[in-house]
Amino acid sequence: MAGPAWLDRLELRHSAPRFYAEVTVLAALDGAMLCGLVGRWLVLPGLALALVLLWLIAVHTGQRIALTLMFLLSTAVLFVVGLFLVQDRALQQHGEWIDVVVTSKAQTRVNSTCELRRSDGAIVAGPVGGCRGARPGDRIRVFHDTEGRVPPSWSAPHVARWLWAAAGANIAFTACALSAAVLGVRGNRRADAQRPGAPGDRPVPPPPRNPPVSQ
Repeated sequence: MAGPAWLDRLELRHSAPRFYAEVTVLAALDGAMLCGLVGRWLVLPGLALALVLLWLIAVHTGQRIALTLMFLLSTAVLFVVGLFLVQDRALQQHGEWIDVVVTSKAQTRVNSTCELRRSDGAIVAGPVGGCRGARPGDRIRVFHDTEGRVPPSWSAPHVARWLWAAAGANIAFTACALSAAVLGVRGNRRADAQRPGAPGDRPVPPPPRNPPVSQ
């Protein structure tokens, strides 16, 4: 499927291997931005760049809905994994196990929250997803960030697990962008070859006639 004229000219101007390499590097870097590997402040720019890559996929995939859905799914996975990765990094650096008392719970249609009281009397937010089956007054044990940058967790941090998950999602994310680039380049090359005036369409001139031999 052909894209905008300027994009078609860009793809035709560059050699196919170079264009594929540029798209691969751009997508892999964007995936690292989405999951916070290169800095939390780059997550939002990463989302903006992902929209550009989504547009590239949309103009080149035609009816291949599966490729677009896979790209959207891998983008969502990268973003969610990035949230857990940031939390576990903070907990690994400044976290410790503490005993706390559940002071209150709240339940909405989409989320469950709770508040905890530490031994020093300070009130902190509960783990993501709420306090599970604990009730106000119950004593529980959580892994808490001493600097309070992220909410506590029910388990000790496991950064390597989220790094592997981010790597797998980034491979799928990059593969979708590269597949769209390949489809775009092949479509443009095919359209360029079939365009009137292309080298393959020019009529072959008849061979010159031999001049008559004089007697």
